[in-house]
Amino acid sequence: MDCKRRLSNLPWVAALLVMAVVVFLFVFNPKADFNGDNCYYFANATSLAEGRGYADMFGRPTNNFPPGYPILMTPLRMLTDSIVAQKILNLAFLFGGVVLLFLLLVERGFKRGLAFLVGAAVLVTPHILEFSTIMMSEASCIFFIMLALWLYVRLPRDEDALWRSKRFYLFLVVLVFTYHIRTQAVALVVAVVAAMLVERRWRASAAVGAAFLLGCLPWVVRNALLGLGQSRYVSQIDFSGFFGNVQMLLLKAVPESVIPFFDVAYDEGLSLGAAVGALLLLSLIIYGFCKIRGLGALLLVMFGVTIFIIAGLDAPSRYRYLVIILPLLTAALFVGLWSLGTIVSGRFKKEFPVWTLTLLFVPMFLQYDTITKHTIWGLYAYGRIPLPSKFYNFREAGRRVAEVDRYAIVATRKPELFYLYSGVKACYFLETEDEAKLIADLVDKGVKYVVLDQLGMDATFKYLYPCVRNHPELFTTVVTVKNPDTFLLYFNREKARAWLAAPK
Repeated sequence: MDCKRRLSNLPWVAALLVMAVVVFLFVFNPKADFNGDNCYYFANATSLAEGRGYADMFGRPTNNFPPGYPILMTPLRMLTDSIVAQKILNLAFLFGGVVLLFLLLVERGFKRGLAFLVGAAVLVTPHILEFSTIMMSEASCIFFIMLALWLYVRLPRDEDALWRSKRFYLFLVVLVFTYHIRTQAVALVVAVVAAMLVERRWRASAAVGAAFLLGCLPWVVRNALLGLGQSRYVSQIDFSGFFGNVQMLLLKAVPESVIPFFDVAYDEGLSLGAAVGALLLLSLIIYGFCKIRGLGALLLVMFGVTIFIIAGLDAPSRYRYLVIILPLLTAALFVGLWSLGTIVSGRFKKEFPVWTLTLLFVPMFLQYDTITKHTIWGLYAYGRIPLPSKFYNFREAGRRVAEVDRYAIVATRKPELFYLYSGVKACYFLETEDEAKLIADLVDKGVKYVVLDQLGMDATFKYLYPCVRNHPELFTTVVTVKNPDTFLLYFNREKARAWLAAPK
């Protein structure tokens, strides 16, 4: 019977796969994203792949980001330096998470049609796709959250049997690893412990807490031994704007992120109608969580702790940190609507047609926005925009260095992106108007080349350009890439040392 039930899931999973391939091809963007975080992840994975440990491009140990996602990138990074391959891996993680969510809902007693619509809705959610088509940790975190929940509902109820279950120990490993992908996944750990306490599974909850602390210990000890200090996220904690952030998250970020999409102006106040709509949507989501058998309390706690964590940051970044729980919020909305529809239709002795929930997809495809990445059409347009010439020229400068001097050090305002483009190590120049200090810093860092780009960074024109202009004897043009002019300059360290030593 169990085998027949699994086989009956296959057509639905196949349909999700077809949909995923179509959506991914529609929105896929092969270009590197210009944010710095994905470049850091690539550098960390490269260091691991080369056997230098968890370090930056120079081999210096770092704790800038949790190690989980770079670890997942490493096997592929050992085979290829392609960022496209890493993006495909992310999309595979997203699809895997969607399949696990589908199976989870089916096993919680929901119809396959409803579970399929939830999975389909996740696959076309712009904010999820936005972060799944770049080298960021959200997609892999979504997968491991779903895997943890999938394992959780399969744990033996009897505590004596729990200790003999291999699945329980796998669950603990997945739970800890999820935290090491994204720190905010601590909300899942808190929720699991809370749910077990509510169920009076005292030893199990203690085991989860102990396993989590033990799983975090190696990372904490490693950072302490290397003198790396606390996580950078600790420095972002600031509860001064907590209640305003909670209001923003619940009344703006959540409605804007979950199907159906709201048109939200974050910098403006909410109208009464928008506030009422947001509260209704939030109520449906909470109601939906409550209707998911065996997981309702856990998911509600996870949602609440997630909001608490994000609201306690000095820069909650609107919808940014909600992405990893968006699949669960979407599932709760669909379940909530379906449950209410079932109650209403039951009064008329009719069955609620689950496929009417496809109307939730309509607002998404009506949002024809090709300017931002906040809609399906926007992601499509963004993926097909040619690389801006200023970034193309910047990449070309990196390619030229890689051809002639692969092991040189280059100074630029975008060192992580330069490294991503070229594989050549790069560093910042000192942001100072004191030219002697700037030049001395280039010498100390062993810089051999300098990139004078037109990426629009103020520091380049305020600090680097005047220094280059005033000291042509120290900076020799090696390559000029036209329109807009981007210069690769050779920095003569010997002449720079002599200039620094000369009396002023």
